[in-house]
Amino acid sequence: MPLRVRPVELDLPFDRTLPDQIRPMLPMPAATPFDSPEYAFEVAWNGVRAMAALEGGRVSLWGRNLTDLTNRYPEVESLKEMTPADSIVDGELIVTDVDGRPDPLALQEREHATTSAAIARAIADHPVTYVVYDLLYARGRSLMREPLHRRQGRLRESIRSANRIYVADPVVAEGFAFFDAAQEKGLAGVIAKRLDSPYRPGQRHPDWLEVRSARQQDFAVLGFIPGSGSRRIEALVVGIYETGGYLPSGVVVGGFDPIAEGRLRAALDVLPNVPRPPDAPALDDRVCWVDPRLVVAVKFSEWTAAGQLRFPIFAGIRLDVSPSECFRMSLADSPVSSRPVQAVVQPPRLPL
Repeated sequence: MPLRVRPVELDLPFDRTLPDQIRPMLPMPAATPFDSPEYAFEVAWNGVRAMAALEGGRVSLWGRNLTDLTNRYPEVESLKEMTPADSIVDGELIVTDVDGRPDPLALQEREHATTSAAIARAIADHPVTYVVYDLLYARGRSLMREPLHRRQGRLRESIRSANRIYVADPVVAEGFAFFDAAQEKGLAGVIAKRLDSPYRPGQRHPDWLEVRSARQQDFAVLGFIPGSGSRRIEALVVGIYETGGYLPSGVVVGGFDPIAEGRLRAALDVLPNVPRPPDAPALDDRVCWVDPRLVVAVKFSEWTAAGQLRFPIFAGIRLDVSPSECFRMSLADSPVSSRPVQAVVQPPRLPL
């Protein structure tokens, strides 16, 4: 019987082109951490999801909603010197604090820099790191049907961490220890990915599971209560997308800082007003109902039996998410495993 050897790629001398854009694969939320040798565990960076392509000597970058980000994050241009030609990678844009941890407030500052002058200032004040964690195309060939462990092996062979590019190095099997370490470092949580999983562009799939220290989801803003005095926003009415419409899911009254209030009010004031939704619960008469075009992240403890959020807290504006993506997500079951007696794992520290 012949020996089984590692697969060999055969390059054919034909013109190959990359797809114009690919939507990222997304994880399902899961309730609890777990150990499993069938999974690789990565940090949930809580950044801006971004896909990058190198074709014809040019780097292009786009977001989860296919918005072109190339000129807004020129730090990613250094991929050109370290990535094989005709490649597409999946990753996340992060701004770090002095300890090398993700800084969501600084990232929000960077996201709102859109003019040339503002971008130049933001690069100096809040440089981004591009965390790369998957290789989808290499030398014009799609790797998306390949299992994750093979794609990540090719990624580490092809790209090294340098400058503002960081290649993620996942931890296999030790999910409990990695989650505990992430919590100790103040990180949002972990992403568990099946090692044999293909890449499913544009799909949210249980092959990838996100375990957070606090539940968080994206919601469309359906209305708001104006603030008084120095307050610009008193509350947000948020909802989910379902069967062609939006269902109110709760009133968010906490988590706002003055900068966030100002940006929210500026974004909401230009939206068209709409009638009160017929299925909206009884709320304050001061609610200004608006066309649902703005998305925010909200932390909460759980869903009530009536389909409302319990203890919702504002966690940021999501410029990279469409309102129609804001559907209610149930918690996926984590693979059953017992907590180990002891294991020590250190989460990565991003470059400053």
